Amino acid sequence: MSISSSSSSRFNRRQVTGVPTRCWCGRKLTTFCSQTDENPFRRFYRCEIAMQRKTEKHLFKWIDEALLEETRMVDAKVKRLVDEMKELKNEMLAKFEHQQKVLLDMEEMMNEKTNEMMMANATSFEEMVNATIENSSEFRIMMFQFAKRSKYFN
Repeated sequence: MSISSSSSSRFNRRQVTGVPTRCWCGRKLTTFCSQTDENPFRRFYRCEIAMQRKTEKHLFKWIDEALLEETRMVDAKVKRLVDEMKELKNEMLAKFEHQQKVLLDMEEMMNEKTNEMMMANATSFEEMVNATIENSSEFRIMMFQFAKRSKYFN
C-alpha cells in the first residue's frame, strides 16, 4: 500500500469532519495501515473500492486526525451543554424566586384580608354584645315594670 500524503484533504471529494462511517459512494470504510516512509504504520480510513480503483477519489482520512476532530466536536458539544445547563439553572432560579415573591405577596394579602374580616367580625360581635346588654337592661326594666303592675307582687 502506498499512500504518500500526510494530509487527507486532497483525496476527499468533500470534507468529512470527525470519524467517517461511509465513503461518498455509500460503501463502508475499512482501516488500513500506511507503509510509506513519510507515514510509516500510520492508520487511515479508506473505501475498499478506492483500494481497487486507484484513479478514483474516494474517501481517505487519517484515523488520528479523525479522532482529534471527533474529540474537539465532543468537547464543544459538552461545553454547549454545560452552558445550556447553567442558563436553565439561572432561569429556574429566577422563576423560583418570582414564585416565592408571588406566594409571599399572596400570604401578606390573605393576612390583611383576614385581619380586616376579624376586625369587621369583632365590631359586629361588639355591636351584638352591646345590643344584647341594652336589650337585657330594657328587658329587666320591662320585667320590673310588669312585676310592679302585676297583682302577684302587690
